[in-house]
Amino acid sequence: QARKQQEEQKKSQQTQTQPASGNTSSAYYKNCAAVRSAGKAPLYKGQPGYDSHLDRDGDGVACEK
Repeated sequence: QARKQQEEQKKSQQTQTQPASGNTSSAYYKNCAAVRSAGKAPLYKGQPGYDSHLDRDGDGVACEK
């Protein structure tokens, strides 16, 4: 049961929006509002935090508008 609890906690942490601070290699943004709130918009493909779900037109630039 403790293992299941740890897995659920880890999953929960992975889905939360993480503000970019220090170690940005694991940055995750739930949506563009979160990216803008962190002052990171626009995000370019290859940058920490970039993900295809943030790039509506698939041009390699997320949250550009």
